[in-house]
Amino acid sequence: MQVESKSYVNKSKTETLNLIRKQGNLNDFHPYCAHNTVTKWPGKGSVDHIEYLSGLKYRRDFIEWDDTGYTLEIGRNRKIAKVQWLVEGNNQESSLHITIKPKLPYKNALIRYLAWNLYIKHKLQSYIDAVVRGFVEYTETGSRVDRNKYGKHAWFS
Repeated sequence: MQVESKSYVNKSKTETLNLIRKQGNLNDFHPYCAHNTVTKWPGKGSVDHIEYLSGLKYRRDFIEWDDTGYTLEIGRNRKIAKVQWLVEGNNQESSLHITIKPKLPYKNALIRYLAWNLYIKHKLQSYIDAVVRGFVEYTETGSRVDRNKYGKHAWFS
Protein backbone atom coordinates (compact mmCIF):
# COMPACT_ATOMS: atom_id res chain seq x y z
CA MET A 1 0.00 0.00 0.00
CA GLN A 2 1.41 3.32 -1.08
CA VAL A 3 0.62 6.55 -2.84
CA GLU A 4 3.04 8.60 -4.87
CA SER A 5 3.25 11.83 -6.79
CA LYS A 6 5.93 13.05 -9.18
CA SER A 7 6.54 16.27 -11.04
CA TYR A 8 9.29 17.88 -13.08
CA VAL A 9 10.83 21.29 -12.43
CA ASN A 10 13.15 23.58 -14.38
CA LYS A 11 15.80 23.41 -11.67
CA SER A 12 18.93 21.32 -11.57
CA LYS A 13 19.05 18.24 -9.39
CA THR A 14 21.36 20.10 -6.99
CA GLU A 15 18.98 23.08 -6.74
CA THR A 16 16.00 20.80 -6.10
CA LEU A 17 17.91 18.84 -3.45
CA ASN A 18 18.89 22.11 -1.76
CA LEU A 19 15.23 23.20 -1.67
CA ILE A 20 13.95 20.00 -0.09
CA ARG A 21 16.88 19.97 2.36
CA LYS A 22 16.40 23.56 3.47
CA GLN A 23 15.67 23.80 7.18
CA GLY A 24 11.92 24.40 7.66
CA ASN A 25 11.25 23.86 3.94
CA LEU A 26 7.60 22.90 4.39
CA ASN A 27 6.81 26.47 5.48
CA ASP A 28 7.47 27.59 1.89
CA PHE A 29 5.51 25.14 -0.23
CA HIS A 30 3.30 22.82 1.84
CA PRO A 31 -0.33 23.96 1.40
CA TYR A 32 -1.53 22.42 4.68
CA CYS A 33 1.45 23.33 6.91
CA ALA A 34 0.89 25.91 9.63
CA HIS A 35 4.41 25.51 11.07
CA ASN A 36 7.49 23.42 10.30
CA THR A 37 10.02 23.65 13.12
CA VAL A 38 13.39 21.92 13.36
CA THR A 39 14.89 20.16 16.37
CA LYS A 40 18.01 18.73 14.67
CA TRP A 41 19.31 19.44 11.15
CA PRO A 42 20.72 18.40 8.61
CA GLY A 43 21.47 14.84 7.55
CA LYS A 44 20.53 11.38 8.69
CA GLY A 45 19.10 11.63 12.20
CA SER A 46 17.46 14.99 11.51
CA VAL A 47 14.22 15.69 13.36
CA ASP A 48 11.55 18.26 12.64
CA HIS A 49 7.92 18.83 13.49
CA ILE A 50 4.95 19.76 11.35
CA GLU A 51 1.80 21.37 12.63
CA TYR A 52 -1.01 21.22 10.11
CA LEU A 53 -3.68 23.88 9.65
CA SER A 54 -6.10 21.51 11.42
CA GLY A 55 -3.92 21.61 14.56
CA LEU A 56 -2.65 18.05 14.07
CA LYS A 57 1.05 17.74 15.02
CA TYR A 58 3.55 15.14 13.85
CA ARG A 59 7.25 14.49 14.34
CA ARG A 60 9.38 13.56 11.33
CA ASP A 61 12.49 11.43 11.89
CA PHE A 62 14.88 11.30 8.92
CA ILE A 63 16.24 7.76 8.68
CA GLU A 64 18.07 8.05 5.33
CA TRP A 65 19.72 11.08 3.71
CA ASP A 66 21.82 10.77 0.56
CA ASP A 67 22.54 12.34 -2.84
CA THR A 68 19.04 11.45 -4.11
CA GLY A 69 16.97 12.85 -1.24
CA TYR A 70 15.78 11.35 2.02
CA THR A 71 13.43 8.94 3.74
CA LEU A 72 11.59 9.77 6.93
CA GLU A 73 9.13 8.27 9.37
CA ILE A 74 6.27 10.43 10.57
CA GLY A 75 3.87 10.17 13.48
CA ARG A 76 3.07 11.21 17.04
CA ASN A 77 3.28 8.40 19.58
CA ARG A 78 3.86 5.77 16.89
CA LYS A 79 5.11 6.11 13.35
CA ILE A 80 2.16 6.04 10.96
CA ALA A 81 4.02 6.23 7.64
CA LYS A 82 7.35 6.04 5.88
CA VAL A 83 7.84 8.82 3.33
CA GLN A 84 10.50 8.98 0.62
CA TRP A 85 11.50 12.20 -1.15
CA LEU A 86 13.47 11.23 -4.27
CA VAL A 87 15.15 13.72 -6.62
CA GLU A 88 16.41 12.73 -10.05
CA GLY A 89 17.78 14.87 -12.84
CA ASN A 90 20.76 16.69 -14.26
CA ASN A 91 22.19 20.23 -14.49
CA GLN A 92 19.16 21.52 -16.41
CA GLU A 93 16.05 19.94 -14.92
CA SER A 94 14.94 17.53 -12.25
CA SER A 95 11.99 15.71 -10.78
CA LEU A 96 10.63 15.32 -7.28
CA HIS A 97 8.96 11.99 -6.53
CA ILE A 98 7.32 11.55 -3.11
CA THR A 99 6.09 8.14 -1.95
CA ILE A 100 4.04 7.55 1.20
CA LYS A 101 3.78 4.06 2.68
CA PRO A 102 1.28 4.19 5.54
CA LYS A 103 1.29 1.77 8.46
CA LEU A 104 -2.41 1.13 8.93
CA PRO A 105 -3.49 0.16 12.45
CA TYR A 106 -6.09 -2.41 11.38
CA LYS A 107 -5.21 -6.04 12.18
CA ASN A 108 -8.19 -7.44 10.29
CA ALA A 109 -7.21 -7.83 6.63
CA LEU A 110 -10.71 -7.11 5.30
CA ILE A 111 -11.06 -3.92 7.32
CA ARG A 112 -7.56 -2.83 6.29
CA TYR A 113 -8.35 -3.51 2.63
CA LEU A 114 -11.67 -1.66 2.72
CA ALA A 115 -10.31 1.31 4.68
CA TRP A 116 -7.38 1.64 2.30
CA ASN A 117 -9.26 1.22 -0.98
CA LEU A 118 -12.42 3.12 -0.13
CA TYR A 119 -11.06 6.04 1.87
CA ILE A 120 -7.44 6.35 3.00
CA LYS A 121 -5.77 5.90 -0.40
CA HIS A 122 -7.84 8.69 -1.97
CA LYS A 123 -7.26 11.13 0.90
CA LEU A 124 -3.50 10.48 0.92
CA GLN A 125 -3.30 10.81 -2.87
CA SER A 126 -5.01 14.20 -2.91
CA TYR A 127 -2.75 15.28 -0.04
CA ILE A 128 0.54 14.29 -1.66
CA ASP A 129 -0.52 15.69 -5.05
CA ALA A 130 -1.13 19.07 -3.36
CA VAL A 131 2.28 18.98 -1.64
CA VAL A 132 4.09 18.25 -4.92
CA ARG A 133 2.04 20.90 -6.70
CA GLY A 134 3.01 23.40 -4.02
CA PHE A 135 6.67 22.50 -4.45
CA VAL A 136 6.49 23.04 -8.21
CA GLU A 137 4.76 26.40 -7.75
CA TYR A 138 7.36 27.48 -5.20
CA THR A 139 10.23 26.57 -7.56
CA GLU A 140 8.60 28.59 -10.35
CA THR A 141 7.65 31.71 -8.36
CA GLY A 142 9.92 31.76 -5.32
CA SER A 143 6.87 32.83 -3.32
CA ARG A 144 5.37 31.00 -0.37
CA VAL A 145 2.39 28.90 -1.40
CA ASP A 146 -0.95 30.04 0.03
CA ARG A 147 -2.47 27.77 2.61
CA ASN A 148 -5.22 25.48 1.25
CA LYS A 149 -4.22 26.74 -2.22
CA TYR A 150 -5.49 23.62 -4.00
CA GLY A 151 -8.57 23.08 -1.85
CA LYS A 152 -9.17 22.07 1.74
CA HIS A 153 -8.27 18.63 3.04
CA ALA A 154 -10.47 16.76 5.53
CA TRP A 155 -7.52 15.71 7.71
CA PHE A 156 -5.09 18.61 7.44
CA SER A 157 -7.00 21.86 6.78
